Amino acid sequence: MSAGTGARTRLSTVPPRRRRAWPGLVAAAVIGALLAAAAVLLLRDDEAATPQARADSPPPLPGPGADVVGRPIRVGEDTTGINAGVRHVWVGSSADQSLSLIDPTIDAVISRRTAIGDRPGSIITALGSIWVTRPDAGAVNRVDPRGGVVTAVIPVGDSPSALASSADSIWVANEDDDTVVRIDARTHQVVGRPIEVGQRPTSIVYGDGSVWVANFEDDTVSRIDARSRRVVATIPVGDQPLALAEGAGAIWVSEQEDDSVSRIDPDSGRVARTVEVGDRPRYIDADPERVWVPNAGDGTVSVIDARSSRVLADPVQVGRGVDRVSVGLDAVWVTQPVDGTVVRIEPGG
Repeated sequence: MSAGTGARTRLSTVPPRRRRAWPGLVAAAVIGALLAAAAVLLLRDDEAATPQARADSPPPLPGPGADVVGRPIRVGEDTTGINAGVRHVWVGSSADQSLSLIDPTIDAVISRRTAIGDRPGSIITALGSIWVTRPDAGAVNRVDPRGGVVTAVIPVGDSPSALASSADSIWVANEDDDTVVRIDARTHQVVGRPIEVGQRPTSIVYGDGSVWVANFEDDTVSRIDARSRRVVATIPVGDQPLALAEGAGAIWVSEQEDDSVSRIDPDSGRVARTVEVGDRPRYIDADPERVWVPNAGDGTVSVIDARSSRVLADPVQVGRGVDRVSVGLDAVWVTQPVDGTVVRIEPGG
């Protein structure tokens, strides 16, 4: 850091031959040294005051553009979960108590399933089925994707908020119980006792042989060993960790109040990097190369390069109230609950 002093030279009224020059030179040297020391201290204080911004906010990377394609797809009022499955995109609507089925070849709803029973929540495609949480009923529905018929209703706990899958199991985070349960996908039974995690678990993913849980109220992520079903680590993260994604060998967590996304290294079990994104990041998703972050506060989707943990330049402008994203079927699908619509983004090259 450099700065000009702006000092003016004062002209003396005493003739030069009648005063010695060296006292003035000494005084000037002392003053200059003091000013230099003060500048160094100010620089150190400034660096100490903003280490996170300097360390975690490098300039955005140039990258292939991602663009909104077509018009918003109307699905139903107050959209909830979304999942890009094997052939179709499944979207829940709280007000309509339904699941809508989007055909990605025509970007339109081709069927609306109304047999959920009440408000649908989180949705995943796993083990040949569609799985949907029902927060008001404390249950998870298993749905046959071919006909939209509910094949099982499984009680799990109070206000199930999120789902994840492993080889033969479905893992459920119960937001009001502060627990996680494992469902045996073959028997549709909850295995063992509920696993206690942090306060208000709102998201869950499976990766690296572990189940990861975002605890919204106590700013932590719990790591559960999938075999023993025990919490083996509790990782401090940013303010209000809302959602998790697994991709590029890392676990990513959106921190709503910090306007950031953190990358957790599974090997060290620590936050390796925190990346600034848009205003109020919501439910994220990841592919092998990028992390997609919907920012509800400014109606954008930020794109993070997963290898460098840096934001790619220019977030995608989507519209008000973006909430969730799902990556799949050669696109990124974004919900807008206020409008009851889904927007399709082409990822770029």
